[in-house]
Amino acid sequence: MWRLSTFRLALLLTALALCLSGDRGRAADSWTIGNARIQATLRVSAAGLVLSEIVNPQTGSELLPEESPDSSVTVNGAAGALGSSAAGWILAGVERNDSDTRSQLTFTFRSSRSSIVAERTYACAGDSPTIEVWTTFRASGSSSLAVSGITVWELSVPSTVLHYEFGLRGDAAGAAVDDAFSLQTALLADGGSLTLDERNRSTEHFLPMVAADLSADEFFGGLAWSGSWQIAARQSDGRMRIAAAIPNVTVAVDAAQPLETPHGFFGFTPGDRGDVAAALHGFVMQGLRGGRPFQPLVTSNTWFSYGTGVDEASMKSEMQNAAANGVELFVMDAGWWTGAGAGGSADFESGLGNWQVDRSRFPDGLGALSDYAHELGLRFGIWVEPERVTQSTVGRPGLAQQAWLAQNNGSLGSSKMAQICLASAPARQWIVDRLSALIDEARPDYLKWDNNFWINCTRSGHGHGASDGNFAHVKGLYDILGTLRERYPDLLIENCAQGGNRADFGMLRYTDTAWMDDRTGPSVHVRHNLEGLSAFFPPAYLLSFAINEGDEPLAGGADVPLYLRSRMAGILGLTYRAADLGESDQSELAAEIARDKVIRDVERDASATLLTGQAAPEDGPPWDAVQHVNASTGDSIVFAFQNDGGTHEIAVRPRGLTPDATYTVSTIEGDLVGSMRGDELMDGGLTIEESFDSAARVLVLRADRPPPPVSRSDAASRTARRTARGGARR
Repeated sequence: MWRLSTFRLALLLTALALCLSGDRGRAADSWTIGNARIQATLRVSAAGLVLSEIVNPQTGSELLPEESPDSSVTVNGAAGALGSSAAGWILAGVERNDSDTRSQLTFTFRSSRSSIVAERTYACAGDSPTIEVWTTFRASGSSSLAVSGITVWELSVPSTVLHYEFGLRGDAAGAAVDDAFSLQTALLADGGSLTLDERNRSTEHFLPMVAADLSADEFFGGLAWSGSWQIAARQSDGRMRIAAAIPNVTVAVDAAQPLETPHGFFGFTPGDRGDVAAALHGFVMQGLRGGRPFQPLVTSNTWFSYGTGVDEASMKSEMQNAAANGVELFVMDAGWWTGAGAGGSADFESGLGNWQVDRSRFPDGLGALSDYAHELGLRFGIWVEPERVTQSTVGRPGLAQQAWLAQNNGSLGSSKMAQICLASAPARQWIVDRLSALIDEARPDYLKWDNNFWINCTRSGHGHGASDGNFAHVKGLYDILGTLRERYPDLLIENCAQGGNRADFGMLRYTDTAWMDDRTGPSVHVRHNLEGLSAFFPPAYLLSFAINEGDEPLAGGADVPLYLRSRMAGILGLTYRAADLGESDQSELAAEIARDKVIRDVERDASATLLTGQAAPEDGPPWDAVQHVNASTGDSIVFAFQNDGGTHEIAVRPRGLTPDATYTVSTIEGDLVGSMRGDELMDGGLTIEESFDSAARVLVLRADRPPPPVSRSDAASRTARRTARGGARR
């Protein structure tokens, strides 16, 4: 329930207690939404629906002492702030819906100038200091209206420092490979500005999220969206105006077709950029995933070892080896359909879209492989690319139709391949039907959803206009993924788009793992990607592979633990042919897989923070270190990697530990280092020394609750004193 504010809301007692109302000396027409870590107060003024303040009730910090509308839109050419009386908006009602894990507040406005209703929704989930926001537009008459100029959220924050992140970039023309997922910082002078802009898929060049340094806190915000977007910041007199928008898009809204904008989010937390991932964790788990946990399974994939040259006998043989080594998920990548590999083992385009299992190579069908995997104790996965087809399959009975193909100004964008425009309802239904038939026959536990081709459709007849083909395609994609999620609730889905071209919170809502980059080596590059992406995403969502080729092979490699532990900072993936690994290689591989499982309980519900600079193949730090902290238990993992043989140790200060809990510190190999309180570890730090065995060092910090009495053992006391002087050593 909600009611008009007549008093200042008391501090919430728990992270899941939801705000009812709030009055901080303001008029009686204000409403507050939030939890124990954030409270946002809104009111309707002549200027529009405004965020009058955002407060951390635990610290008393305020983010918005200045009031201003946080959303604007253009309807039939008339622009204005949502809720503004000057723009013709009239408040029609406010509705609140609460559950144990989520609070939602919706403002309904009707327009006095056109037949349209706008529903502006704010939501707060779990214990995260994050507000999710979006607007739904509905036509209230028989005429169609043009909605454009969509600002999802806009806020003014007291900052001059903006943090952002590059997207995949390595697949973009002229971009340097090592730019992928690099953390960036911009200092904006007075009058200075920065615009991040995507025209195609969401993370081809930038991630749709930013952070800004406040005096003692960190602001963060972004978009949960997989298509085109823009985030723009302008600094004036020490304040930064940040707007997250969907520009250059006009959507037709009528009685049969409402418009729900992309969802945005924003919030603030004590600390700095390194604290953002932990602040977002509850929003990810409850707000986006509805409590659906991550399952970071040790994964074997066939692509880099087999390409399309897969068949039933070889897959069964590889499954046997994978199971013996402790692998949990076996994924047969591209190549299972008729015609695949006609141009060589790297050819996964020939025949794509015929959806016919090649019975000459899989005489018993894919379901037999799934059954065999399950007999071995493995889960089984297969690759699909539903958004793309080979043109030679188009028009055949039961296959994709020419009318469904995306065109940009009359061009298909390729002489061989074509993209299916998912704005088309018949096309979406065809894809759902084909996927369902495949899943029912193959019975996979895991679906790798790839996307290797993109154009923005301008073709008529698909239910979109000339400017919103990108927007409508992404909406269609979400519709299909949502249908699959409902129909197959236990199916795990991988998000792959030529690597990480759609590494965003919109896809995280529907998928369970994300393949980061087709350049899956060297290990320092993989860590660079993991350390960049885990600044926002849970590490248990991020997948990469250690492969048996190049300068870091699994067979006879100089430092196999380094290669594998670099991937353990996300989901450990492997790709190799069993016949290429000797007995000692297999033993070493199995041992490292077993060590990965030692930290699994921490990893599946962890957030990450960098303890050093981001790893880089050139000009990176001498050591790079990242810490993962489990949101539920407070247990932690510290990964440290030596890049410079001349720098023999690194001192790091863990973050986010429970101050009065006692932590037992051990290596991933099981060697005990010592025990000490969380506050002592965070104040005194850890000194990690190089090892002759590997350049990868992993420490496991297990919390004991309640903390023991002050009279600890002499050994623990000596360790604590040494830590306070300059760090416990390992």
